[in-house]
Amino acid sequence: MALDKKTIMGLFIAAIMILSVMGFALTFSEPVERLEYNDYKFVRTSQGLRTTINDIHVYFVYFARDVADIPFDEGAKVALDGARVIWFAYDPNDIEASAIADALYRMEDVLGTASDQYVQRALLDNTGYALPQVSCINATAAVPVLILQSGNETKIEHKNGCITATADRAQAVYQVSDRILYQALGVMK
Repeated sequence: MALDKKTIMGLFIAAIMILSVMGFALTFSEPVERLEYNDYKFVRTSQGLRTTINDIHVYFVYFARDVADIPFDEGAKVALDGARVIWFAYDPNDIEASAIADALYRMEDVLGTASDQYVQRALLDNTGYALPQVSCINATAAVPVLILQSGNETKIEHKNGCITATADRAQAVYQVSDRILYQALGVMK
């Protein structure tokens, strides 16, 4: 069957249109951003920075280099590294309580999935809440208490089994929580 000029011209125009749409779509696709930190490879996704730890995809809000300067007490590092059970506590009346609760929940989920650490949730003041009340008094070397709170400066300190992570604004709550996760999961030493 012979093709006439009209059919050939129609196929040619259709091919040009299809190829131009494909070319347009390819020019607007974003390149994948890849980062590396201490032998861990990160890919930026719509869910955050993804890396693989213990064969599990773990997502972070901030890249390790961006939170590495947060002061992190050596005692807190040792307490986190050696703990199999950790109390996570916060004050439900804290000015940043919703961000803190969100960050602690995310940390609990990540640690429960990608590590062998078990997190027990608690409140510093459980009046009207079903969660247990825990403070630094309950901290031991085997079962540390991690308190996330707002304050005047962003830092992570340790005293007598109690780790106090302080954030100076809502954004810093997520920076501190990522810094703690990087430490607990062995990405940062």
